[in-house]
Amino acid sequence: MNDPHRLDLSGRPSAPVSRPRGGGTALRALLWVVLIVSASINIVLNTLGSETATVLGTVAGIVAVACIAGLITHHFLRRRS
Repeated sequence: MNDPHRLDLSGRPSAPVSRPRGGGTALRALLWVVLIVSASINIVLNTLGSETATVLGTVAGIVAVACIAGLITHHFLRRRS
């Protein structure tokens, strides 16, 4: 009976598992650029104070938070592979 949780103590090294590593540098660079631009737009529009500028600044802030989440996700996915 094969037990998938049993340790193999025979001394033979197991074959390494190779995972394909995608580049992802273009995606990471794009996320950084969009983050910087949207954060800048957020700061400028929220300091203007008008209602339309505040709404657009909030949208830019949401885009910035989404970029931060994308960068964190990309970091942890690349770290595991």
